[in-house]
Amino acid sequence: MNFLKKQKVSFFIYLVVLLMTISLLFLYISNVNKPYYQDMRVDVIFLLVGTLLTILLSLGISLFSKVKSMFLVADISRIIAALLIILGGVTFISMRLESFGYIFGSNLEMGNDAAFDAGTQAIMIIILFMVTWLLAVIAAFFDIGQKKSVAA
Repeated sequence: MNFLKKQKVSFFIYLVVLLMTISLLFLYISNVNKPYYQDMRVDVIFLLVGTLLTILLSLGISLFSKVKSMFLVADISRIIAALLIILGGVTFISMRLESFGYIFGSNLEMGNDAAFDAGTQAIMIIILFMVTWLLAVIAAFFDIGQKKSVAA
């Protein structure tokens, strides 16, 4: 418990980003396997897994490394994580944009509950991507690690 009390706020933000990215990965897999879509793109999975790995790398280096030069690697990995989330989100949005017109803006899919369900879930995923982007970009500006205790 003492370990958590010594952590900076950015550590907890990154834990939230990590959990949200895991959620995005599972929600993406769920959405692309809906009966309406069936259009999995492995690049989005690679981007999300890459995000997870870079966040874990940054957390690991920031918490356990004693070598100062490794902190530059942690800083770079936080920036890369934010960029990977953004790229994954933009790719997902580009996959769904046209279908939103069919599902919500035309009569072609009227009464198709599977299409409406898949489209609604895709909108929720896009919102989650945007919140994750924002948190990852904000967190990239702050150091992760333990608070330095000041001698009195």
